[in-house]
Amino acid sequence: MPVSYITYALQNGYIHHWLVAGPQTIFLDQPGLLLSADARLRLAQRYRTDNAGLTRQPVEPGPLPEANFTPDDSTDSHYTGRWAYTTCAEDHFVDGDSLLAFTDPDPLPHYARAWAYIEIEAPQAGPGTLVLTTYGPADVWVNGILENGPPRYRHAAFGFHQGSFTADLVEGRNAILVRFEQFAGVPDKLPHAFALRLVDAPGVVRVQLPTLIEDVNYRNKLERIFAAAYLDRDVFVWEERPTVYWADSQDAPENVIIRLQTPSGRIYAESLATVTPGDKWPLVQAHQAPQGPLRILMMPPIKAYYEDNTRVRRTFSLWGMGLARYNEVPEGDYAKRRMDALQHAIRCEGNLFGEMAKMALGMWNAVESPVLLQHIERVNQHATDSALHLLGMLGMQYRWGDAPEFPKTFPAALRSCLLNFDYQAPDNAPESEQILLHTCEILAGQLYPKRKFKWSAQNGEWHVARGKRRVMAWLRARAMGGFGEWDSGSSFEGELTALAHLIDLVENEALWEMATVVLDKLLFTLALNNFHGVSGGTQGRIDAASVLGGWLSPLGGVTRLLWGMGILNQHLAAPVSLACMEDYELLPLLEEIATTSPEELWNREQHLLPTVEPETAEPETATSPSSINKVTYRTPDYLLGSAQDYRPGAAGTREHIWQATLGPGAVVFTNHPANSGTTEAHAPGFWRGNRVLPRVAQWKDVLIAVYRLPDDDWMGFTHAYFPTVAFDAYCVREDAQGHPWAFAQKGTGYLALTAAQGLTLMKHGPGAYRELRSPGQHNIWLCHMGRAALDGDFEAFQEKTLALPVIFTELAVTVTTLRGETLAFGWEGPLLRNGQPEPLADFKHYENPYSVTELRAPQMEIRSANYLMRLKLA
Repeated sequence: MPVSYITYALQNGYIHHWLVAGPQTIFLDQPGLLLSADARLRLAQRYRTDNAGLTRQPVEPGPLPEANFTPDDSTDSHYTGRWAYTTCAEDHFVDGDSLLAFTDPDPLPHYARAWAYIEIEAPQAGPGTLVLTTYGPADVWVNGILENGPPRYRHAAFGFHQGSFTADLVEGRNAILVRFEQFAGVPDKLPHAFALRLVDAPGVVRVQLPTLIEDVNYRNKLERIFAAAYLDRDVFVWEERPTVYWADSQDAPENVIIRLQTPSGRIYAESLATVTPGDKWPLVQAHQAPQGPLRILMMPPIKAYYEDNTRVRRTFSLWGMGLARYNEVPEGDYAKRRMDALQHAIRCEGNLFGEMAKMALGMWNAVESPVLLQHIERVNQHATDSALHLLGMLGMQYRWGDAPEFPKTFPAALRSCLLNFDYQAPDNAPESEQILLHTCEILAGQLYPKRKFKWSAQNGEWHVARGKRRVMAWLRARAMGGFGEWDSGSSFEGELTALAHLIDLVENEALWEMATVVLDKLLFTLALNNFHGVSGGTQGRIDAASVLGGWLSPLGGVTRLLWGMGILNQHLAAPVSLACMEDYELLPLLEEIATTSPEELWNREQHLLPTVEPETAEPETATSPSSINKVTYRTPDYLLGSAQDYRPGAAGTREHIWQATLGPGAVVFTNHPANSGTTEAHAPGFWRGNRVLPRVAQWKDVLIAVYRLPDDDWMGFTHAYFPTVAFDAYCVREDAQGHPWAFAQKGTGYLALTAAQGLTLMKHGPGAYRELRSPGQHNIWLCHMGRAALDGDFEAFQEKTLALPVIFTELAVTVTTLRGETLAFGWEGPLLRNGQPEPLADFKHYENPYSVTELRAPQMEIRSANYLMRLKLA
């Protein structure tokens, strides 16, 4: 069958259109070695090969045999795959993770290898300069890809990298092959991605994609239709229907298949849709699909796809909340909420803590031993969340190990796992990972006091003693200095799980007392920064899913259990661990703080930060400050919270610097995206974190975020998450000077947002109807919050805001607030309120109506009109 060529243009020099294959999955015989960066590099070198591994010319799929990749025999593995077409997002990266859309989203640790191929047509022969950007090992071949020769360019290390090289281009078509590699399924994974740019070439170069598809016009029409499709939200709840929308175009209607399915491939809806530009196609309601990650797949009709080999498709990633509902007001007493949490957990298939809930409810016939053994294997393989899962299994053994119904094969497998596990926390381990590991060490040592443990060659008594020292040091640091990963949902989830097991199961009164104090303090912190069950402000370490709102928060089940507000979602570890506790009493003082709504709550906090450098996927590094100073302003209608003047200009990772919260889905924040990625590997990514951190200041209901980006910034813009479907009303209007403002209403709470460089509501692409984009390297975002009780109806709030004087300069702003005050703030200098500086640092540990406590104070008082609690911190 003849090969046809489809022509594309370069995008600012970047190649955006590729054939991709893979990933080849190479499982590791010694996954524990991945804890060391040097060991990872040695393993990667072991899997490197000098030849490209191709035996056939790459071409878009057709009836010919599939492409065959034969790696070096030393890897003892073989991969046979099919080439598929992909196009880059605006960040220019070919993302290997996207090739795994229909596989396990949480795989065991392995080495992943993928290939990308394209041809470029040069009008004449001559040297060309190419720039490769990658996060891991990569090889580039230019021409001669079937000759088993060495690559033209090789990069062997892990981490963000850019390198240039020169290749001799021939007149006509030049073959380019990129083999890119990465470790996957590990806790601190990096993106499996690369970008390739042609910066100097002999004449105008065109991209040429070889295809065996006979009807090229039909193929290209499908590509345009799929590219024009978008979703208007990321999370679908209850009766909402996942709906695909299409932007207007000149194409005639076309039939396509649209499927809603899980990553494993289970289909919950399928339609043969007639796609009309400007139209939409809804699928089933969210509660008819399972809770968790979902995919929407678009492809040609069956005959065209399978018989005619028109293998063109598009995939969307989304989240469905299944039968879960969000409680924005307190509901039920603790006994009922505890039962609700356990009943929810048992419905979560394959979840270890769902099995724990079955044991707690005495549902022994429903306990699935294979799930327990699978999680032991995950721990043995050092998979993500190994310490969390190991602690859960220890809790099962302690609480129910003597029950006659306890799974017979589990204790021996767990014993082997415990004796062979390495309890040493890596130097850069998050503080939540530290306490999980230390707690596991104590409990494992208590179980097997005389047995020798592999990694230490010491017995269990030695591990108990070491674990107790480490746990006490950790508890004292949190008691005196606070939480370095401040208000982090993912970190607090692990810390709550560890503290619950410490209090219930560790045989040491001093540890029990201090763990109880730290648990009370953590829950007080959570209550202060909670808005109707949402962790509503800044976070020191946010995960990629929960940045999209309270629906996916790791603490949604915790706040639902403790205070009746929140959601029982896919995060089970903390709520189930708390629900299984026997010796902890829910404190009415903390419930009162979390559930009451004073007219205004102005809270300042300072927490000490870890002394180690934060991990980063970017080349820039900066010394961490010794502490974080943060503020929260909460009213009955909204919460606004931020980290004050936190490392401005430094490289960010997972820090969530500010957020306005009006409801579980109605959250607004700005960030500087590092790329278009939205997975856990992308830290920072499109919505999570910042490639370059802003300088932020907040005075109660007004926030200013100043961005100063490098001239060669990768993305070239900052943006705001502004989910229009979550608001009761929204609009974009201009003030008298023609400057645009975005307004949102949720209930009786209001928000107004503008940027010095202007803003545009995106109506297509991955951020359609939830992204406000503002271009430029230097920018200032300004946020006003309002309430019906103070500002009248939504229309009145808009008019008042548009009438406020605002003076932007390049890196500073002076603004009059809705409360009649004047604020001035910029990249340098203090925050001025009515001409007087407001502090941005050196806050008290806590300063709010409930507690005024100095940092490192030996005691902490928390009081309300009805209750008083004293915590001994020293």
